[in-house]
Amino acid sequence: MIHLLTAADNREGMSPERHSRRATASVHGTGPITLALVLLLASAGVVFAAQDVVITTSGDKLVGEIKKVEKDVLIFSTDYSDSDFKIKWEKIASIESTRQFVIETFDGQRLSGSLKPDPEKKPLVQVAETSVKLPDVSTVQPFEQKFLSRIDAGLDFGYSLTRTNSAAQLSLASNLSYRDEHHVDVLFANIFRSSQDNAPDTKRWDLSNDFRRLLGSRWYVNTTQDFLNSEEQGLDLRTTIGGGGGRYLLRSSNQYLALGGGLAWTNENYTDAALPTKNSAEAYLGTEFMTERLKITDLLTRLTYYPNLTTSGRYRLTYRFDLDFNLPGDWYFRVGLFDNYDSKPPEGFSNNDYGWSNGFGFKF
Repeated sequence: MIHLLTAADNREGMSPERHSRRATASVHGTGPITLALVLLLASAGVVFAAQDVVITTSGDKLVGEIKKVEKDVLIFSTDYSDSDFKIKWEKIASIESTRQFVIETFDGQRLSGSLKPDPEKKPLVQVAETSVKLPDVSTVQPFEQKFLSRIDAGLDFGYSLTRTNSAAQLSLASNLSYRDEHHVDVLFANIFRSSQDNAPDTKRWDLSNDFRRLLGSRWYVNTTQDFLNSEEQGLDLRTTIGGGGGRYLLRSSNQYLALGGGLAWTNENYTDAALPTKNSAEAYLGTEFMTERLKITDLLTRLTYYPNLTTSGRYRLTYRFDLDFNLPGDWYFRVGLFDNYDSKPPEGFSNNDYGWSNGFGFKF
């Protein structure tokens, strides 16, 4: 007789080792095929034991896979349900996993390692030999060894058409972020194109990257790369490459306020071939605020000031504002504003290049 591992046995809390002994004791005198089946069941028990375990404050025990914890909600996947479980974080009494995770607390502490419950001091979790109170945890993210598993991305598309003058606007935006225990890298890309009757088409695109090396829970050093094409300001391509550092005045995984600065080199090529290429040195001072604590929306805003060190009296300002309205699943609707100001643009071109966009997108 072969005893199969059933859901009822699992609910009784029978350990995988006990299941293995029970199966072995029940096949006395059977042949090689039965023995192979028993070994298969025993190995299945080992796999089962390696899964994540979550216990709620009401005593329910879930075995499966921890997807993530964000916005005070634990997203948990099981083999016996087609959809993920979403459990309020305040309802979690214990969490355990042999897999690797990155955990951040509301005060900015950042830890990585497996998750071990503390049976004597609930509700606590031990990460890399450090005990953390569950109410202090803001985010839990699986920390896989594969590079692609550490990347989050979003892509949105917008289009508007006005019958008057047949005015049309097309926008495409994307963002990519990479995070591990000591590094954060964020990439933004935006493309705008507009057209209307009796007027020339206009286009604009920008690409920016900010790579940060975290020094403790508050300080960081970073490098930045920015590329801008703007017909409004006569720019065929402006390239800005800089480096510096900063400090998080407020920081958790779902909200932060940062202030930083450094030095940059800027190269400007213009759409008017008669204008010479400009190379200049700049300093920069910037601030950035992001929050995902709002239940319906996520907000990101960034302001950077560039005083020119080689052209007297010239300075630049860049600003962006993105508001994402979270929709069911991983869909969102984005409203964005941008502005680039140059105190001394080439003659005949605008000081300001500003606009707004909206788009429907998906996060993955």
